[in-house]
Order: sequence, then structure tokens, then C-alpha cells
Amino acid sequence: MNKKFNFKTLSSQKGVATLPTIFALIILIVAISVAITALSLSDSFVFLGSYQSSQALVYAEAGARDALLRIVRNKNYTCVTPDCYLIDFVSNGCSTNEGCARISVSAGVGSGVNPKVVVSKGQVKNKIRRVQVSVVFDDNLNGKINSITWSELTD
Repeated sequence: MNKKFNFKTLSSQKGVATLPTIFALIILIVAISVAITALSLSDSFVFLGSYQSSQALVYAEAGARDALLRIVRNKNYTCVTPDCYLIDFVSNGCSTNEGCARISVSAGVGSGVNPKVVVSKGQVKNKIRRVQVSVVFDDNLNGKINSITWSELTD
């Protein structure tokens, strides 16, 4: 029994296995591209959040320094309501929360028992960092600052 090959049938089946292979490769390439894009976007968002948070800390520290200058000029300076004065670091920064420091200064007398406390809140978009500075004047009543303690508030 001799079987004859039908060359017409063989030639029409060429490439049948190639089509699923090409589809599988295309799906694999698309999946890898989507994964790389998702990872890079995720890293970009993390970096942006970290940058905004550190910028908010810089604004909070600058606000605290401004309050310290006011205290140095007038040791009786107080501003006890929360966020009683604002500093814009960008145009309309406090109204848009793009870059702002909100500062308050306690009515403390500046003694070791009752220090003058500055709370400065820096904000960039939804990132908020708070710094507290405690000021103690010397006991000789000449108005010189004896010690300053800085700390970041977390809650």
C-alpha cells in the first residue's frame, strides 16, 4: 500500500501553527509593556508624594523660623489661635494648598516651666508636616533666648 501525498493539502496547512505563536508573543509583549508602565507610574507617584512631603517640612520649618524672628523682636509676641498667621510660598499657596505655612505662637512666658511654643504647619497639596519649637528665655529677664527645642509633630 502506497500512499500518495497530496501536496495541495500540505501547502494549505503551512503557517497554521505560526498564527497562535504570533498571538501568544503579542499578548506576552503587551503584558510586559503594561507591567513596566504600571511600575514606572507607581514609582513616579511615590516620588511625587515624597517630594511634596519633604517640601511641606521645609515650609513648616521656614514658618517656625519666621515666628522665632517675631519672638526675638518682641519676646511678648503671641498668636494663640490655631493657624493665626499664614505665609504663602507660592502664589495663592494658602488658599489653594499649593505651598503654605500656618503658624501659631503660645502665650507662654518663656520660662522652663512655661515655654513659648511655636507650632508651624507646612502644607503642599494634601501633604502636611508640623514642627513645634519651644523657646526658653534666660532667667536674667534681659530677653535673650536660652534654649530652643525643635521637634516634628506626628499624629
